[in-house]
Amino acid sequence: MKNKLNSEYQYIFGPIPSRRLGVSLGVDLLPSKTCTLDCVYCECGKTKNLTITQKEYVPVDNVKYELKSLLSNAPDIDYITFAGSGEPTLHSCLGDLIRFLKCDYSHYRVAVLTNGTLFYEPAVIKQVLDADIVKVSIDAGSDDTFVRINRPHHALRLSKITDGLIELRKKYNKELWIEVFLVNNLNNNPEELKKIKDLINLIKPARVHLNTLDRPGTESWVEAAQQAVLTDVAKYLNDAKLIDNDKISGKISGNKTEEFIIATVKRRPITAKDVSGILKINEIDAEKSLNALFESGLVDKKKMPRGVFYFKRN
Repeated sequence: MKNKLNSEYQYIFGPIPSRRLGVSLGVDLLPSKTCTLDCVYCECGKTKNLTITQKEYVPVDNVKYELKSLLSNAPDIDYITFAGSGEPTLHSCLGDLIRFLKCDYSHYRVAVLTNGTLFYEPAVIKQVLDADIVKVSIDAGSDDTFVRINRPHHALRLSKITDGLIELRKKYNKELWIEVFLVNNLNNNPEELKKIKDLINLIKPARVHLNTLDRPGTESWVEAAQQAVLTDVAKYLNDAKLIDNDKISGKISGNKTEEFIIATVKRRPITAKDVSGILKINEIDAEKSLNALFESGLVDKKKMPRGVFYFKRN
């Protein structure tokens, strides 16, 4: 029988240091990988279930049980973040879970990391209104680039998504962030960037973040933008904040190395340096643990500019 990854929790992972949100506990509401898009750069791999259908993909009561189990120990975290193996707004009980957290664990801030494709539905906007932060993605200003980068479900149109984001901004009075993922030779030309900037100005977010390829993406041909390009584009996009991949730090300790690795690589590739910084262990020991899992056939690895990344083996 083929080895399978196991962990104590099925629907929550971490806590892990986030480049945007400090120390974050992840909540994963989708089977891998269920999404409205099949982005060429996605660190979670190719979309297996490309859909816009909302339903209870995983049992909401089971998610609440796991959250209660972990949060009852009052972990030192900054955010509870809905993210992971797919698009969180596809889950029909997202709003119920956010309200549960804000009612029973109100001292924790809640974030939703979403591709923003479903906010043309008023019910989806209603789901996120109690979240402290909603971070949406805009990688294109034209239909052609949207299709080439994000490879959407056939029913999605960029104009429809934009209208939904404008409506979200009208009704959501907390922190709305936009992240732009720069893909070399696709959306870093002046014409496309002008269209992206126009969309940002229409939506009026509280913050704009700029990101590029760091971990292994879905398609091997995707190239990261150069640092000089990132700096120039960030300034052009209303002084967007660059996502700095070298400054991931946290205050987490006491986790079991192998359990942490197994739970994390289901959702995102990691390096030995990441594991060392998160778990406060020697980087050599972290690399030994990662390589042991690789030799056992539980994870795969790939060399990238920032180091060797380990990720779930398909």
